[in-house]
Amino acid sequence: MLKDIILLTKDSGKNKDPLNHVAKYSEQVLHSARVTEFNGATAQNNAVGKQYNHSYVIRLEGIYSADKVAFLDDYRANKSNVLQISQLRKHHFKTDIYCGDTEVRS
Repeated sequence: MLKDIILLTKDSGKNKDPLNHVAKYSEQVLHSARVTEFNGATAQNNAVGKQYNHSYVIRLEGIYSADKVAFLDDYRANKSNVLQISQLRKHHFKTDIYCGDTEVRS
């Protein structure tokens, strides 16, 4: 399915307040990313090496870097719906992002 996403990259600039440890992220909106949801523990373990409550593979045309990713509709409604990136694979002219929302621990 095609979805709009936001790539979140941690700003590398130092914070002027030494007591403020809140990380700031820059946002990059990408439209029509190819998103595939993994179903089942075996598929998640084979692809990502971890199990998540929901896990996704996001395929992008072009080379991108990010620390976190979010779906545009969810992020605009509530900025806490951010997915953790477990793997970022860069190919010739493509980027694959393997991410999930909540890691399942046994």
